[in-house]
Amino acid sequence: MALGALEGEVMRACWEAGAPVTVREVLDRINADRKQSLAYTTVMTVMGRLAEKGVLNRTAQGRGYAYTAAVPDEAAIAVREVLREYGDAAVVRFATEASLDAQLRERLRGLLGQ
Repeated sequence: MALGALEGEVMRACWEAGAPVTVREVLDRINADRKQSLAYTTVMTVMGRLAEKGVLNRTAQGRGYAYTAAVPDEAAIAVREVLREYGDAAVVRFATEASLDAQLRERLRGLLGQ
């Protein structure tokens, strides 16, 4: 699942916050950088859909919700989608590719060592 433009803006606001955020807080962050302001309901709908897709966590807070990112970045969203779509076959294919490419193996060893 590639993020749409507005979904990307919402996720960046959530990642940058680093703590649970409300729709209002995300709306204010996004509108601060826009010439034409978005409506509260637009951002609320996008955040609800992102929660349904599993990339935002939603918890009740008063009469609304607080949201936190369920994934650390867009790469994690892409990995989730590949694994959801292709399952073990994707893991096997990745391992096979890594075993055939010495430079990739070394990069992986370095990354896993971090």
